[in-house]
Amino acid sequence: MKKIPCQLAAFDLDGTLLNSEHEVSAAHRDALRALVKNDVLVVLISGRMHRSIQPISDALGLENPIISYNGAMVKHATTGEVYHHTPVPANAAMAIVNECVARHLHLNYCLHDELYVAAHNAWSALYEQRTGVPATPVGDLRELAGETPTKMLIIQTPEELPTLLSHFKTTYGEELYVTQTQPEYIEFMNPEVTKGRALTALAAQFDIPMETVVAFGDSYNDETLLRTAGFGVAMGNAVAPIKACADYITATNDENGVAKAIWELII
Repeated sequence: MKKIPCQLAAFDLDGTLLNSEHEVSAAHRDALRALVKNDVLVVLISGRMHRSIQPISDALGLENPIISYNGAMVKHATTGEVYHHTPVPANAAMAIVNECVARHLHLNYCLHDELYVAAHNAWSALYEQRTGVPATPVGDLRELAGETPTKMLIIQTPEELPTLLSHFKTTYGEELYVTQTQPEYIEFMNPEVTKGRALTALAAQFDIPMETVVAFGDSYNDETLLRTAGFGVAMGNAVAPIKACADYITATNDENGVAKAIWELII
């Protein structure tokens, strides 16, 4: 296959760069290092908190901006410079909190890159295990009224998620960006936030044309990412809508799909 021009490569983490053990394989690590040696700006872009992405960036030796919270924050991995931050408006945030309290739903509340929950439970333990970020229990999230969190996240069983997602999109879709990022996750962000917008702004800041941007993803929140990039790569394990909007479908995240695409398409 003919090589495609690439000045910036953006990688989703869970389900894409990370395998099912939430680790970066040796093959993926080597491929990213090869990109860096070829003067490609490597950017990690995830729904995760910045503090959850930072150790992965450090382990890969990257010294570039990180796009976190689905695009709500862009912060440099080494200097700590915040390029932009777009939090959830206080009133909309508290509406979600109130509904979760009333319906007894577990909610992660991300504020100042800290993770707050009402109480420790199986869902907070799952999130901690996946991301390495400890949760701080506060008893009642309504005590945070007036704050503007970067992101909020409901965790629920995959069986119940479709009904909940439909409800929250219908009820809050005009006030918030509501999306599914994992089989158990519904995330809420400022309506101006998407991975695609954050990537576009970052590419412009580095004077990189979007036609030379390649993006990799697997889940629903990666659709704007793949559609915005000059070339979009879907993982073999990606959900159907992501495969449908991709320019190329590679192997799964457990089959080193990122590395295979990098060697075949770019280097």
